[in-house]
Amino acid sequence: MYVLSGAIAILTLIANVKSEVPKPTPLPVRAKVKVSMGEARLFSGEAVQLTCSVPDQPEPKWTYHWFRDEESLGISDVYHLQKAQVQQGGNYTCYGEKDIETWPYSAETLPSEPHSVYVDGGWALLRVPVEPLLIEEKMTLTCRIRGEPMLVEVLFYKDGIEIHRLKDKDLVLPKLTLKDKGNYWCRAMWVQGFEYHSAQSLPVYVAVLDKLNTPVLEIEREEVVRGERVVLRCVTQLNVRDKDLSIDYYFLKDGSRLGPALPQETFLIPFIEEDDSGLYSCRVRVRALELERLSEQVELRVRSDDKSL
Repeated sequence: MYVLSGAIAILTLIANVKSEVPKPTPLPVRAKVKVSMGEARLFSGEAVQLTCSVPDQPEPKWTYHWFRDEESLGISDVYHLQKAQVQQGGNYTCYGEKDIETWPYSAETLPSEPHSVYVDGGWALLRVPVEPLLIEEKMTLTCRIRGEPMLVEVLFYKDGIEIHRLKDKDLVLPKLTLKDKGNYWCRAMWVQGFEYHSAQSLPVYVAVLDKLNTPVLEIEREEVVRGERVVLRCVTQLNVRDKDLSIDYYFLKDGSRLGPALPQETFLIPFIEEDDSGLYSCRVRVRALELERLSEQVELRVRSDDKSL
């Protein structure tokens, strides 16, 4: 009798311990979603396949959880829209999970960045680059028509203005500038069954990035007290295909440099003085590309810690 009671108590304790096991801490790696078949912008009735992966860890032990707009879609290696419907469009994410040999015996990646899938139920659809393009790169826009009929004329628009009138469905911009970013759409005409038909796509935004963003100088407060610790932060972004390039950071006061180039985006003033008041800015430089950008000036005021002033 005592043995049975003891066994029941042990089983109850084990059940309680299991119920209190915390959710596994995500690994410091983020899963990634990509289109492995088809296109992310497609007509209803077409197919697209999404694949989830864990960068630098291609081992087959991962189990992938899928979501659309945060709604769970189940577990699978790939997510396949066989005959896509308009309502299946949205932002798709995934994360990976695998068993490990030590407690808590399960590990998860961070959720992937959202991957947008757009399903169009109309007749015209503008194909645009999947990722933002950089200045000086080439861009091709394609005006797709459901069923791929023989086109008579295709008109391309940007921000409400007609920019090109062609016989072909493809518009090629050979060398992009920042002015080329904006909302694009197309209108096409074709003959089918001895009748003229016309359709217009919905607008889609096309991003064009500078190779080096204009920096922004950040200071926590524009007015500080003498003796405080002040950190200047120069925020920018390098948008290039070569990930091995580095940025040099220069910090300036009233147009004069505060020191040599720094490899990091911060500059520390450990003990601010009243004569440190002035207009601060920062300059960033990528030597390999001969690129340089200068921020706007930010005023910093330093007051005495004498409260009677």
